[in-house]
Amino acid sequence: MTTTTIQPSSSSIGGFGTADENIRILLMASVRNEFGDSCIFSRLGVTALGQHYVLITRKRMFGGYTTHMITANMRNRPFISAPFKVSGSQSLEESRDLIDRLSRALARPGMFGFDDPPVGTSFPVGKEFIQLDEVPVEVHDDQDKYLEKGDEIFCEVNVSGVKFYHSGIYAGNGGVYHFVCDPQESESLAEALAVFSGVSAQVMHDTWFEYVYALVEVSDVPPRIFRASHPLICRSGDQIVKCAEHLQRELGTYDIRRSNCQHFSSECSSGVPFSYDMTSSFKYLACTVLKPTSTVVNAMTRSNKDRSSFASSSTSS
Repeated sequence: MTTTTIQPSSSSIGGFGTADENIRILLMASVRNEFGDSCIFSRLGVTALGQHYVLITRKRMFGGYTTHMITANMRNRPFISAPFKVSGSQSLEESRDLIDRLSRALARPGMFGFDDPPVGTSFPVGKEFIQLDEVPVEVHDDQDKYLEKGDEIFCEVNVSGVKFYHSGIYAGNGGVYHFVCDPQESESLAEALAVFSGVSAQVMHDTWFEYVYALVEVSDVPPRIFRASHPLICRSGDQIVKCAEHLQRELGTYDIRRSNCQHFSSECSSGVPFSYDMTSSFKYLACTVLKPTSTVVNAMTRSNKDRSSFASSSTSS
């Protein structure tokens, strides 16, 4: 998985034709490049949220057919997704029927979450399907120029050489919803991690400054910010923020492996809780062997700073 830098979006591609026409051409070019002669049937469409896509019936080498999808997202670089499978093995008739039903579902306002897809379909949620695009450093001065309401954002945190992300949902006007555990008194990182299973926590609606420096120390070099996106946009920005508001009333317990900040932000944006950092045991195990200093412990829990100090620091910067 590679990361790229986000620039302000453009309404055209390459300066020729209309954006919609060019997107359809590029989607069909991707179908030819990815599937070749194994592509039996394809259908272009646009979701209720304005995202272009193509559905493909692919012939399997040992019999049967599968349905795949390729999407376009003008805010991503590259903006054409890799193909992803949305069905198991089917007959040709079943695949065509699924494409009919899925096309109708994608065209309906509200669409669906990945936790409740149309019958016969499944949408992958995993590290290999999530794209991280780096946001220019100027986002720290003007969030609304580079982010949209409902964006799932990752703030990079480096702890003794191990990189983590503190995620949140951008609410617009410089506000962010993010899930943090309450301050824990710990003398070592191992002790901190031991209590990171079932500790009290809350979804905060904070200012940009409070979110960015929730887990890192304030410095002259602000942390890197990334926008996370799934191949299929299944919820509008308003729906994502509404989910964050709902979870603010529901979530109260933090677990680094099963209920952390990334589970929260992924559930808001896709309907499925998923942690980008905890897909394997590497980072969790890395935590247990890091030097147990107060700096490391503080980076893994919400800062013990007086919350009122955030505002004064922000206004003076």
